[in-house]
Amino acid sequence: MSDKLPPQNIEAEEAILGGILLDPEAIGRVSDSLIGEAFYISAHKDIYQAALRLHSQGKPTDLLSVTSWLADHDLLVRIGGRNKLATLVDRTVSAVNIDALAGLVMEKYLRRQLIKAGNEIVHLSYETETELPKILDQSQQKVFELSNQSFGSNTEHNSTITIAAYEELDADNPI
Repeated sequence: MSDKLPPQNIEAEEAILGGILLDPEAIGRVSDSLIGEAFYISAHKDIYQAALRLHSQGKPTDLLSVTSWLADHDLLVRIGGRNKLATLVDRTVSAVNIDALAGLVMEKYLRRQLIKAGNEIVHLSYETETELPKILDQSQQKVFELSNQSFGSNTEHNSTITIAAYEELDADNPI
């Protein structure tokens, strides 16, 4: 499995960033649901975080503003320069589907987080000096944190998942 590329969608990331650079309203549509860490490409994360900072200050997130912010913070070269930003704008038609694209990028991010948690659980399982109940508790906590992150404020869904997870663990590991 380690030879597989982690879940990601570079085209969706580029379309989101291009939409933000083209449409002044786009950042407001995704800022509450899309986190910078969700971007697979680090340059994309830097660009998005620059746009978020500008937006939080009430400033525009157009091409010129983002370019200027990145240059002022010595990040322009790191993200690929002005050409990278211009390419994002050139490849983007509009920001009409930005909400759906943000959901897709978040889903890929959460899948990567699940893979990471799974690997951490595997490593925990090999720690034979640690008592099994403690390992199970730590494993449950990792999965619980992910389910809370992935479903956000949907508490009914979270509680359903949590109850089902505990019931499954109790069935598999009677005390």
